[in-house]
Amino acid sequence: MMRINSEKFQEFLTSQSVEIVERFDTKTAGQLRSEWKNTFAFGFRVPTGGLFWHVFTYEHAVYITGKQALRRFNEESPVAFVVFPSPSADSTCYYCKAEKMPDFSEYRDDLFVCNRDLDWTMACTHEEGLGPFYSRKEWQT
Repeated sequence: MMRINSEKFQEFLTSQSVEIVERFDTKTAGQLRSEWKNTFAFGFRVPTGGLFWHVFTYEHAVYITGKQALRRFNEESPVAFVVFPSPSADSTCYYCKAEKMPDFSEYRDDLFVCNRDLDWTMACTHEEGLGPFYSRKEWQT
């Protein structure tokens, strides 16, 4: 499993032809995570030691998974997107641009990608064979 740290992750994004437009500070990253939770996990309490993507495995949010999730993710406009690891891994969030969506398949750590307006999200997990999960804001009730 490749653990995400800021320097290596930035190198990975660059290798995927992703331009890092901005690296959010801790406060902004925290606000973004709160917005993500309010959009995709509203009313869901992450258990102690729990992970954000449990909102999907506990069936709290509407989602698709696996190849279907990757297909929908790759259909999204890559013009601008946000990438952030699970809160326990790193507090960094990146605002990025690319001509095509990056391939996160070699990263086996918790990772979330969304557009800035949180119209959609994709969650990758550290668990082999679990995920990725793709969801849209309008799918949530």
